Amino acid sequence: MPDYRPETCAYCQTDTWCEIRANGEPQCRACKVEAFYAEILYPPLGYELLAWQRKVLREIYGTVSPENGRRRYRHGYISVAKQNGKSFLFGGLPIYHLLMEDERNPEAYGCAAAKDQASIVFKAAARLVNENPELRSRLRVLEGTKRILRRGGGGLYAVLSADGDLQDGIRPSLLLRDEVHRWKTARAETLHDVTTKGQISREEPLDLGITTAGAEYESPLWFREYEHSKKILDGSLRAESYYAAIYEADLKRIDSDPEYWKSREARVAANPSHEDLEGFLKDSAIVGELEKALAQPSERSKYLRYHLNVPVKALEDPIIDMAKWHLCGGGEDLREWPEYDFELLMRKWNLIEKPCWAGVDASWTTDLTAVVCIFPPSDDAVVWTLLPFFWMPRERVEPLERICRVPYSTWIRQGFITATPGEAVDQRAVLDRIRWARQMFDLREVPYDRYNFRSEALNLVDEGIQAVEVNQTFLFLSHATKFLLGAYLDQKIRHGNNPVLNWMASCLQLQYDRKDNCQPTKPERLKSSKRIDGIQATITGLTRAILGEDKRISYTGVRSVG
Repeated sequence: MPDYRPETCAYCQTDTWCEIRANGEPQCRACKVEAFYAEILYPPLGYELLAWQRKVLREIYGTVSPENGRRRYRHGYISVAKQNGKSFLFGGLPIYHLLMEDERNPEAYGCAAAKDQASIVFKAAARLVNENPELRSRLRVLEGTKRILRRGGGGLYAVLSADGDLQDGIRPSLLLRDEVHRWKTARAETLHDVTTKGQISREEPLDLGITTAGAEYESPLWFREYEHSKKILDGSLRAESYYAAIYEADLKRIDSDPEYWKSREARVAANPSHEDLEGFLKDSAIVGELEKALAQPSERSKYLRYHLNVPVKALEDPIIDMAKWHLCGGGEDLREWPEYDFELLMRKWNLIEKPCWAGVDASWTTDLTAVVCIFPPSDDAVVWTLLPFFWMPRERVEPLERICRVPYSTWIRQGFITATPGEAVDQRAVLDRIRWARQMFDLREVPYDRYNFRSEALNLVDEGIQAVEVNQTFLFLSHATKFLLGAYLDQKIRHGNNPVLNWMASCLQLQYDRKDNCQPTKPERLKSSKRIDGIQATITGLTRAILGEDKRISYTGVRSVG
């Protein structure tokens, strides 16, 4: 580490730890990194540091411990929309660490989920070196192996990816994790663990995650970092060694104002290199992408993610608009409840002894079993009420968390899911819940999908409970599917924002026949991270509940979707 000491920086006049330059002037660590970019790294390419880039560099390197002048930040998360110049900004960091940090045998690594992605920052770093005679005299670029070496030895920059060979024993002084939202697999999690834990023995390690927004249920690793960073930025969490910078459109305004996401204001918020901020990114270029999203609704989620840096729930364009779905909480938000007390919710909603249909979608090992109690509008409520229950096998919780990338363990602990002993769902627990529903409500029918539940349904019939098999075909499911999709848009249902049902709603995709009939598409159990069991049970139950309440139904706003 260079000889830093308390001084007044000759360049920014800050009283902090400074290094004495060859010209005798004290220079702080923030000015040092800025000068390296502005005076050495960028000029051969004709680049200039933008305001946001300067801010990020100065904050990461210039925020130091008052006791010893070491960098305070050891980890960080930086998120901007696409095409804002992050590759060349972060491509310069390995060069800076190899030449200016003076740590003994520095090791810098650029990591990504795939080799092609990992090469992007390397290519930027290689170009910065190759077009600069001063840097070429001090560094060697090995294009074939994607490495940059310090001439004379004692330092390297290399590329790693989750789909390549994972290397134990590395000791990164600098770790750049690119496009963290693509880190979805178990190997990506392993790469993260190997590289970050290898930094423990370094004096001033730096680990930075760099990304655009992702899809919540596709990469738990990304989503954890995103939520952690948001809490730091809003002040609800203190983490002295963690740096966070997120440039995104206002999420609350996107939910509340249907015009905001189309606005120039939203574009500027998510794009710190925007021309309005004296950057190089022309607004007209982003507007071109907006026009695609307006012309093709299927492009909207891509526009939100890539150009407004807004997280989405799923990579596919969702069938259910989750912002509008969330408005159907019915005055309750179960996501804020530390524990799920469904009996309290029943009393709040006055459901006891009310007419009820209990839709069932059963599973054994790879899906959840769902029972959704459906209550038609009544004198107490003009909306349809959904009260869901879920089960999964306890021995399958850990592997299913890896596959589905959702917090099953947390939902089980909070009471939103019941984990039954063994490798398969104990259907006896499901039958007990249906028997309980008969005691608590005016249980009219138990509509069910015969797959995995036919013998149980026969047992219910023997007990005097009307169990009705519903064929899982366009003919039987289309009307109920369209009914649900129309009802939530008009806030004619309430579900309390049960987090498990919310997740499944975000996963819903449809298939159509030639007559514009639709029904849910079941995700591939062994390949997909998505599950829709609660929505499937709801639609199965609605097929009979709508018929049963046809004469009394107050909502007729069934609309076509698709």
